[in-house]
Amino acid sequence: MIDNGFVEEVQALFQRGDLNEARPSVRAVGYRQMWDYLEGKLTVDEARERGVIATRQLAKRQLTWLRGWTGVIHLHTNDVNDRVLAPDEVKDLNLLAAALYYINKQSFS
Repeated sequence: MIDNGFVEEVQALFQRGDLNEARPSVRAVGYRQMWDYLEGKLTVDEARERGVIATRQLAKRQLTWLRGWTGVIHLHTNDVNDRVLAPDEVKDLNLLAAALYYINKQSFS
């Protein structure tokens, strides 16, 4: 994210003057840490590291929350190449998700 202009994105928000740490958008993972960097509380490396840690913690909480759901079908990929999905793959996943939602809804009705 940093290599793709995240610092500049948050800096533009920071410079607007109408946002502060109390706003939910600024408290989001990654934004909070970069905001602290822009306020001089952290170095950019510290902000990056804390953002990585916060992201891992959020993912762990989300997985814990999802494990509590019953009747959920987990889809796993064997693709070891961290890659962005092509638009047709996203469309296919959306169709699959809609179908699974419909099937799941019918089974609980």
